[in-house]
Amino acid sequence: MEKSIPINKQNANAEIVARIIKVASKKYDCNMHIDFQHGHRTMKFVGEETLKPFIALDVNRIFHGE
Repeated sequence: MEKSIPINKQNANAEIVARIIKVASKKYDCNMHIDFQHGHRTMKFVGEETLKPFIALDVNRIFHGE
């Protein structure tokens, strides 16, 4: 059986975007704590605040293929 990431359909868009941000953040030695379990819906950025614009640009490139 393949491993899969459990995703609540109601929160799917926010959770997917949060996971993409988490991956992009690692490039800059930052992280994104995500909790979508048991009714929680929290996302918290952990890292240097000045790096957020660079992470946002990387995420934008993912969606727009630049």
